[in-house]
Amino acid sequence: MQTGDGRRRERLHDWDFSRALYLVLGIPFHAAVIYSLSHEWSVSSPDKSAILTTLANFLHTFRMPGFFLLAGMFSIMLLDRQGARAWLASRLVRLGVPLLFATLLILPFQIVVQSVALTVTGALPMAELQGHITMELSHFGEPWISHLWFLWALIAYCVGLAAVHALIGGEALRARADGFVAWIGDNRILSLSAFAAICELAAQAQMAITGASPYYGNAVINYNLYAPFFALGVVLFYSRTLQGLLLGTGVPGFAAGVALVILSQLAPMGLITHTLTIMAGLIGAVLIVGFISNLARRHFSRPDARVRRLVDASFTIYLFHHPVIYVLATLFLLVDLPPVLEFAVIAPAAGVLAYGIHLLVSRSTVLTLMFNGVMPKQARPAPAAPAEQPLSMSIDRPYPSRW
Repeated sequence: MQTGDGRRRERLHDWDFSRALYLVLGIPFHAAVIYSLSHEWSVSSPDKSAILTTLANFLHTFRMPGFFLLAGMFSIMLLDRQGARAWLASRLVRLGVPLLFATLLILPFQIVVQSVALTVTGALPMAELQGHITMELSHFGEPWISHLWFLWALIAYCVGLAAVHALIGGEALRARADGFVAWIGDNRILSLSAFAAICELAAQAQMAITGASPYYGNAVINYNLYAPFFALGVVLFYSRTLQGLLLGTGVPGFAAGVALVILSQLAPMGLITHTLTIMAGLIGAVLIVGFISNLARRHFSRPDARVRRLVDASFTIYLFHHPVIYVLATLFLLVDLPPVLEFAVIAPAAGVLAYGIHLLVSRSTVLTLMFNGVMPKQARPAPAAPAEQPLSMSIDRPYPSRW
């Protein structure tokens, strides 16, 4: 793979596929977390499953790290091309408009369904249902963020990146990214020691923050957890060395990544083990993301109509799969089936229904703007005179700002 200079105006089909995949993997993750032993989700089943707990924990370790890494890479690619002001304005529309309408239309529906689920499980008396819904709708809390947290975080990361780009300039940012990668290569032991020290500081900060406020502390940590992956994506776009390392991850690297993320799930017994679990989780996630990127580069680097449909649908699927799973999970509270069997119904049903909603949304320019942040396309003026161009020019065009 070439650097950002070489692929600046190509259609990056493989990275497109990977990023869409990470969003769509939210479906099995949220369907599995209903039955998790380690998560108490918004709509949780009283029946738990060790298998689904393992699946949810595994997906959680690399899914959003991979998404934010690629988001950082695409962000700096477009930012270099458009400039800080124009790029940030487009990001605020692309991300902010869906965030606004999903908050106003999807989250209240989820709050109602979540409250109904509490009555089904017996945790909330039916007589208190209406008052509970009114209280939840009128007071800010986690239900008013829900799965839209990634949009809040991504907007914040984009604002920060645009500010840095405007202050120091694109060429200076590129030079510093290249210098950072070169320094790591020349000082491997020292850089590994620095990485361990940073992870130790992170472990200390996490214990202090959660100790001061378990609820809000965990929220602060979780919403800022992926900034390093976003920053890594920026460096990745500039560095051919890092791209080569990432795309060179094979089966042994994937196996090592799986082993590391499993180790990262162990309960820390002290500062040292906590530091080691953080290091294992970060390295393991990057190895798994690298393996997925490797597969995508080998199998999805060419134009493919099916991949294009997945990419176009993935954002809407992510927004709407969540309330769909809320409803399905609540319905399955009324029956007594094995958790794995319920999961096997909920996950594919949620995927099909969310994709169906995407098809309905895509038929309306207004709904597409509301839930995809995509402005209606302006008609382009006809060229003055037709000119034959080589076929290779068909991929040498600006990458559309759809993320």
